[in-house]
Amino acid sequence: MIKNFSFHFIFLVTICFLLLLGYWQTQRLEWKMNIINSVENNYTLKLDKFPFEGGIDKEFEFMQVELKGSFIKEKLMYFFKSNLSGMSGFEIVLPLKTENKKYVYVILGWIPYDFKESFNLDFIDSNKELIVNGALIYSKERKPLIPENEYSASIWYLLNTDEMDNFHKIESSPYILKIIDQNKFENLLIEFEPSNITNNHLQYAVTWFLLSIVILIMYIYYIRQGITKNEV
Repeated sequence: MIKNFSFHFIFLVTICFLLLLGYWQTQRLEWKMNIINSVENNYTLKLDKFPFEGGIDKEFEFMQVELKGSFIKEKLMYFFKSNLSGMSGFEIVLPLKTENKKYVYVILGWIPYDFKESFNLDFIDSNKELIVNGALIYSKERKPLIPENEYSASIWYLLNTDEMDNFHKIESSPYILKIIDQNKFENLLIEFEPSNITNNHLQYAVTWFLLSIVILIMYIYYIRQGITKNEV
């Protein structure tokens, strides 16, 4: 009897767990759709000036803006990140000193993982002011599972302006500028489109729900087989 109880319990708990996973993915789907809609709406807007103070609740994130200033090449950072094709590599990030003496971190573009050792910034003149256009990205919050930055190798894992400021001894805007002009730097892969934000939560939800249905059918089949044997 105990064996039968354990069997039924495991089956029912598994079904409930899979249903909860499916429901959770539908919630994530709604959350991701809201993000995509927000990105697409903001991406069509262009600001007249850079929001150095940050604004309220990331209100300017993904909006486009123009900046003029000079890059500080000696503060080069490599941020570990896969590109939109899934290849491992690094985003190249430099602080930009604007014409009004303020600092903004700029994502120049992406390089493959193997290119790091041979990469250089010869294509940038620190003594020359440049005009850069891009989309705004708000500083990311550190979460428990994010690795610590490898400062000695200049490898970073989190776009957090406070951490970058503490390391470089500067004070920057909480907004980071991501260059979106694919022809700006020939040495770098520049990719950013709102439509490229992945949203696989519907597939995940369908998968969990289908698994729960399959297990439920197996469970019902097992019970019916047991009833049939008892009747015989």
